Amino acid sequence: MRFHELIRAAENKYNRLLTLLILIYLLSPFVEEQSIGILIFLFVFLVGLITVVYQIQHSQWALKVHIGLVFLALLLRILSDSLAHLPNDRRVLATASMVIFLAFLVLSVYLILRELAIVEQVTADIIKGGICIYLLLGFLWAALYEIVYSFDASSFTAASTPLTRADLAHFSFTTLTTVGYGDISPASRVARVLANLEGMVGVIYPAVFIARLVSLYK
Repeated sequence: MRFHELIRAAENKYNRLLTLLILIYLLSPFVEEQSIGILIFLFVFLVGLITVVYQIQHSQWALKVHIGLVFLALLLRILSDSLAHLPNDRRVLATASMVIFLAFLVLSVYLILRELAIVEQVTADIIKGGICIYLLLGFLWAALYEIVYSFDASSFTAASTPLTRADLAHFSFTTLTTVGYGDISPASRVARVLANLEGMVGVIYPAVFIARLVSLYK
């Protein structure tokens, strides 16, 4: 690959990430009950984020930290799936994996947001980066809801229970976009606070940050 093609590929990193996030969201409900499918999706999702973060940081140390977090999260997930006969241990490992996944998402959103906030020239790819953050926020809150739900199954009320990861992702994105279908509702105080915060972010972020990027686009 020629040098100018490498530069063009780097400049389109958010275009690739946006495509990946949309595909993962569209296909994730179909692999909900398949452990191997979930692991593959998590791996592809995290590797896509690592690629973008490395293009932002260009740091070998940061790359190693991110890769370490990814493999630790996946390892804990595999261990939790292998302990179906020990529900308490399985819940602890699955929650630990989700906490690491959540920390990775928070760090990734911060690094991308920091780059977009100081960019001098806004391109179409930069605007797509802003949209990527919006989608990542939906996944981030879904992870938060999953952690809350793992500790207290009565944190959410729904027509059918137990709730799956796809159900919590559905609730997260309907809250983020302030659609609020009402098929799933927060019941505990923690769940309500998180849902309220997500709703506020879902309104403020596009109105302020995305609007700023669009206004600077040339």
